[in-house]
Order: sequence, then structure tokens, then C-alpha cells
Amino acid sequence: MFDFVKNFQQRRILKKLMSTSREKKIQNIQDVHDIGMIFQVGNEMDWNIIYHFVKVMEKAQKKVCLIGYQESGTELSFIITHAQTIICHEKADFDFWGIPKENLCDDFTRKHFDLLIDTTDEKNFFTQYTVLKTQADLKVTYIDANEQSEEEDAAIYDLIIHGEGPLDMRDYLNNVVNYLNMIQK
Repeated sequence: MFDFVKNFQQRRILKKLMSTSREKKIQNIQDVHDIGMIFQVGNEMDWNIIYHFVKVMEKAQKKVCLIGYQESGTELSFIITHAQTIICHEKADFDFWGIPKENLCDDFTRKHFDLLIDTTDEKNFFTQYTVLKTQADLKVTYIDANEQSEEEDAAIYDLIIHGEGPLDMRDYLNNVVNYLNMIQK
């Protein structure tokens, strides 16, 4: 019963956030200066790929901020070392509805990003809420072509990269850069 009520309230919150208008803009990766990334905490190999991507972008004079979601029961056997990273812990950092507690994510969601990359392979309320709350010119995600894509994804994201099977972090991030390299103005 509580799950139904919680899910209903989360859908209402997302629908309200989707109704907010914003200006979408796609630009070449060379013209992108501020990048936001959302990731799922837990897989060390994916973290290493994300961290390497961040370092490459920072070397190219881009500012990168990260926000991660750690499900309860997820143990970390590695250290997340990037200074511009916020970690949200499922049990401690959310209210009953699944909304991050006040001021936890504000530093991330109040920034304006030229590019927002969702690297989570399973969509959840936190990811969708954060993407919708964050102001970004271009919002990108990955969707497995074998799974049914919801219309909701098209309302949340501007660029959806379809692939076969589970998310391959290296290929996905390379595809984001390659697609944005093709943009000419």
C-alpha cells in the first residue's frame, strides 16, 4: 500500500518537473564548458571509466561535476576521489518520497550545465528527479534497445543513445563525445 502511494507521489513530482519549460541547445563538444554527470555508486570498473573521462574533459579545460546515487546495501571497495562529487546514500539522504534532503543536491542542481550525462543503466526516481531539477542545455542518456523505452524518457532527455544490451560505460561516453563532435554550426 505504501509503495503504491509513494510511487503515485513520485510520478506527480516528476510530471510537475516535466511541465517546466527550458531552452534546449546542442553544441559541439569543443564549445561545451560545464558538464554534469549522474552515476550509480557501486561498480569500480564503471567508476574508473567515469573518472578517466572526467580527467580527459578537465584536461580539455572543461569543468565537470558529479552526483552519485548509492543504494542501501551497496558496499564500496574503492575510493571516489574527485573533488566535485556529491554522493547520496539511499537510506540516510532521502525523505519518505525519495526526494534528496534539503541542501544535499542543491550545489549540483542549481548549476547550469552545457551538457548533463546520465550514466545510470537503470532509471530510478533519484536519477529522473535530478535530471529534471538540473538546468542543462543538453541532457543525454543510454537506453537498451531490447527494453521497452517509455515516452517519459523522451520527455526527460534531449539525446537518447540506444544500444544493444546493458550499458557499456566506455562505449557510451565515447559515443556521447563522437556525436557531439559531429555538430557543426
